[in-house]
Formats: sequence, C-alpha cells, structure tokens
Amino acid sequence: MDQDQQVLKIRVSYLAYYVALALSAIALLIPAIYNHYPLVNPDSATYLASGFKPETPFDRPITYGLLIRLFSLNGISLWLVIFMQAWIVSWLIFKIIKSFCPANDFILKSLFTVCFLAVCSSLSWLVSQVQPDVYTAIAVLCMILIMLNKESGIDRVLQYLLFFLSVAVHMSHPLLFIVLSIVAIILARQFTEKKNISKLRKRAGMLIFLSALSIVFMGSAFSKSKHVFFMGSLLEKGILKTYLDDQCAADHYKLCAYKDELPAKSDDFIWDENSPLYKTGSWKGNKEEFNHIIHNILTTPKYLKLYLSATARQAAMQAVTFDIGDGNGSFPPGSNVNNRVREYFPIEASHFDSDRQNTQSLDHKLALPNLIFSIVVIVGLLVMIILLFSKSFNTQDIRLVAILIFLGILLNCLDCAAFSIVNGRFGCKMIWLIPFCAVICCLQKFTILRCRN
Repeated sequence: MDQDQQVLKIRVSYLAYYVALALSAIALLIPAIYNHYPLVNPDSATYLASGFKPETPFDRPITYGLLIRLFSLNGISLWLVIFMQAWIVSWLIFKIIKSFCPANDFILKSLFTVCFLAVCSSLSWLVSQVQPDVYTAIAVLCMILIMLNKESGIDRVLQYLLFFLSVAVHMSHPLLFIVLSIVAIILARQFTEKKNISKLRKRAGMLIFLSALSIVFMGSAFSKSKHVFFMGSLLEKGILKTYLDDQCAADHYKLCAYKDELPAKSDDFIWDENSPLYKTGSWKGNKEEFNHIIHNILTTPKYLKLYLSATARQAAMQAVTFDIGDGNGSFPPGSNVNNRVREYFPIEASHFDSDRQNTQSLDHKLALPNLIFSIVVIVGLLVMIILLFSKSFNTQDIRLVAILIFLGILLNCLDCAAFSIVNGRFGCKMIWLIPFCAVICCLQKFTILRCRN
C-alpha cells in the first residue's frame, strides 16, 4: 500500500469515527427529540440562573450553570447543552469500548453499544435533561479510563479535566469519588500487575486530589445548605420527630413548636413555604439550631443507631429504585423554570411552551420504558455475574471496570441514603452502567473466542 492509500485510509477511518460519534450523540437525544425540546425539572431554573447571572446559588455549586452557558454558546440554544452532554458520554463510551475491542472494528461496536443504551436504559433520559445527574456516571467513566491507563497526551488531560468538572457539578460528588478512589487504592493488588500497582495508586491519588479541589466550587453553597438537606434526610428517616419528642422538654428548640406539624417528606420540609423551616428562621436563621440537633443525633448512641439502621434500609431501597421521570412535570408560564427559559433563551420560549412535557403528562408514558429498563438491568447483572466468574474470561481490566462500576453504584446508594432521600432520579443516573458493563463483558468474550479460533 503506497503512502497516498495509507493517508486515504486514515482519513476514512477518522471520518467514520466522527460520523459514528455524531450518530451516537443523536441517538442519546431520543427523549428530547420526542419531547420536541430538552427535558427540564424544577432544579433547572436554579442552574440556568446561576450560569447567566452569574452567581453561586445558596444550595448548589455554580459549575453546571457555567457549563450550560458555555455549551449553549452564551444562550443560543439549550439543544447545544444536551448535545454536548451526549457527545461527551459517547466519546467516553467509544474510548472504553476501544480498550476491549480490536482497533479495526471498535467503531461499529461502540455505535451499537450507545444505541442499545439509548433505547434500553436510562442513559438517554439523563443526557436529554438540563440537569447535572448524568455527570455522576461521566466521572465514573473518566475514572475507568484513567485507571485503565490506555490513554496518553491530550486525551488523558481531557479525561482528568472532565473528571474534575463532573465531580464539581454536585455537592454529593466529592465525598463519593474520594471514597471510591481510596477503595481503588486499597484494592489495587486485585486488578493490576504488581509492577503497575504504584502507578495505579498515583492515578487514584490524583483523582482524590481533584475531588477534594472541586470543593472550591461549592464551598459557599455547602456551608449555607448542608444543615437543611441533612435535617430533611433525618426527618424522612423518622429520626427528627423521635429526637424532638424526647428532647423538647429540656431543650427549647424553635422547631419544638412545630414538632407535631412536621411534614412526612423531605421535599415538603425544604421547599414548601409553609414548612416549619420557614416559620422558624429559614435556611440561615436555623443553621445554629439545626447543626446542634444534628450533632446530638450523630453523637448519641440511641439516635446514631436509628440513623445507621434507617440509612441501611434506605440504601437497599435506593438500589432497586431507579425509575425515570421524577420531577419532569409541566412548567407553565409563571413558573420558575418557564421564567428562566424566557429570560435566557427567549427565542426558544414558544418551543418550550409547546413541548410534550408542558402540554401532555409524561408520567403515564414512562411505565413501559421503566419496565424495559428494569428487565435490562436484571439481565445485564446476570450476564456480568456469569461471565465475571468464568475462569477463562476473568481478566484484570474487566475486573477493574466491574469493581469501579459496582462500587460506584453502591456508594451512590449509600450517599443518597445517608445524606438525602430515596429517589428514582438518584438511582437511574448510575444504574445504566450495569447493562453497559454487561455489553463490555460480552464484547470481551467474543474477542477471546475469536482469538482462540
């Protein structure tokens, strides 16, 4: 083959790669295309405002708001935001598939994998939303690629940068990924060769550093809001009411006047303007009292035992709670989300008002997709177990991917249970990694069989 033919072959290969990436990104936008506009939920209003004002909200980091502004090209279109999310996810999946497939056919297999996940998992729903939930899994994918150590140069730098930004978009992420990286260091001997253990631990150490550094983006919001969110979690666990019943006779908390009027749900306690939270001093005025209650609960054996028991139960519930659709109701004119879209994307306001989310109820249309996703997760889990326990198949790289995914999902469940509530949205943002890992296992198995033949 002469030089011109080689150049042509390389150009065709690059063209095929980027066409496949574009098709994959479009496939991940199926829910938004069906909706006629990117999906939103109540939190979208805060993220839009934080990016365009710009200022750090009192209850979440500014990072995702700034990404919205960047990806939308300073307010041209929200479609650009979700397309960039789809492109990033597709790019990472392509990179991981390439690590397990021959170089000459990874493009087609990657395209198939993304399309399969777009139709048969919660991934496309996450990508199609103006919400940072998808970045939890993006951080896991970056972590997998970094720990596999099969990238170099600009791609490695991009993966570290993307990991940092993904951790920085949500207050629950730093602790989650610091713990996940520490566990990776501890288990390093189990999924890498002895000569590579020190390198793997250095990469995990860098991930710990970046996770800790991301707190800079959320320090202000974390300080202003952690006590309220944690109290909401204690309320929904039933511990707050028990504590107040026991202690109000001795400790005259402001909240004691409303201990028999506490709502059952954390969301009602935190966001309802008629909640006891707002009758006793709101977020800032209750900080000292709430922190005192939290400290007493976590340092008193009786209440600590109740807390740990409730956390374990809720973690188990979260593990099987991953329906899509939470918060994706309608947002008519006058609502916060509608006002923000009109303010920052005025050209698209009419499209937003007329999309299916605002003109039809999506809830009754999600029962079948959620059933399909549940079946796919169960089947994927069985496939993983069968293949991973096969002696002829259990490679170190596959163990690494499987361990990071399982630990990521487990820690996400524990994180939500310990500091927040059980919610389908919190589960679906990670559960799609199970069928993804099952696909990787199948592709690796086919590669091994092909090599033997």
